[in-house]
Amino acid sequence: MSTVDKPWSVQIEFVEGCDRLCPYCGLNAIRDAPGALRLMDMDTLANAARGLASLCPEARYEVAMHGEPLLHPKRLPMLSWLRRWLPHAQIQVTTNGAWLKADMRGHAKLLFAAGVDFIVLDTYEPERRKLQADAWRCVDEFNVLDFYEDCVPAKLSPWHNHKRKLRNTIILMDDLALRDGEVKSRVVVNHAGSNPLAPRLMEPLKATCTNPFRELSVCWNGDVCICCMDWKHEQVMGNVNHETPTAIWRGTRFEAVRAMLSSKDRSMSPCLRCDRNAGARAGLLPKYPPPTLAQRKLLGVKR
Repeated sequence: MSTVDKPWSVQIEFVEGCDRLCPYCGLNAIRDAPGALRLMDMDTLANAARGLASLCPEARYEVAMHGEPLLHPKRLPMLSWLRRWLPHAQIQVTTNGAWLKADMRGHAKLLFAAGVDFIVLDTYEPERRKLQADAWRCVDEFNVLDFYEDCVPAKLSPWHNHKRKLRNTIILMDDLALRDGEVKSRVVVNHAGSNPLAPRLMEPLKATCTNPFRELSVCWNGDVCICCMDWKHEQVMGNVNHETPTAIWRGTRFEAVRAMLSSKDRSMSPCLRCDRNAGARAGLLPKYPPPTLAQRKLLGVKR
């Protein structure tokens, strides 16, 4: 019987792939060049949304993960569908601005009308300055905030659940490589070994991790992976096209992962290569007994 509560955060991957290929991005492990896209279909989104509406209807939802979500040709109807099923959830789109740059105001209006609360505009060179300038020109109509100058001092984060009390908001993010480590929530990690620029761990960290206790990640094909760091789908907990999110979240594979991490054991893949720290308030995680041999075998751990 699971001892975890419902997830407080959900990531949904409309698109795997991007129009960019940043040198430190985990896409380097699964793509040779920008532009190759894998798209979530409407049936997969419907299966995910229906089940998530039952499991965690008021969680914080982020449309992003391993690609640029606004490259999906059906982005607006998909967002509207997500909002229809999750009327009380905070919905955020994290984008590099690929679609917004043609008409920042007009396209932002469409996203907000579709049910988006936050647009996190993650800006990179060479478009960074233009995208930010275009966003500031919308300040008469939308809330426009700079993450470092406005959000950090006010302790206002898009990764917190504001329960839809803050809407129609664009948050500007500078290129992560330019400001790596300036705040704890903006750090370049090794993406569980998928970042080609990061040094490889000599041995797994002896640390827990909060992600599988608090966050559920739905990939483009319906796979629910161990967490968002699993770029290669090495540790799949289930698939929303075959099981409900509730069954996956409380299932034997996730429970085995939590037993391992509760014991600060990261010897399963991809965790054995991951340099992410334990996460916020790790001491508040539910305690599990040490993993059984059956649980370790289920996760592919041989010893």
